[in-house]
Amino acid sequence: MAQLPLNTFKTKTALLTSVPGTTVYTAPIGTTAIILMAQVSNVSTQTQFVNFSHFRNRPILADAQGNGAQAGRTTSTLVLNYGIPANDAASPLSGKMIIESLDSVQAYASTSNALQLVLSILETANT
Repeated sequence: MAQLPLNTFKTKTALLTSVPGTTVYTAPIGTTAIILMAQVSNVSTQTQFVNFSHFRNRPILADAQGNGAQAGRTTSTLVLNYGIPANDAASPLSGKMIIESLDSVQAYASTSNALQLVLSILETANT
């Protein structure tokens, strides 16, 4: 039986659309991903605006004391309508972000195909 590698590095690139809630990456079943770097480049000639969020797919149950519960299908906005000047770039993350199995990164732009997102990802197999 073939085994999954423990750690896999990936790069995901996407031209962003203007459709709110567009998923650009989802952590596969059985893995936890760490977004090591996220960069959004404005490839247009005008200032464009980006929205970047984490989407929790499955609910998190409370601990034994009743703390920490979170509903599933929850969007947590990290960047909202952040302006990026023409021919410039910005990082929507100030550090690393954990994406649990089946959770997603969502991003969209003020104008389709004007912003390009690059994610550097480390996927780790859950054991």
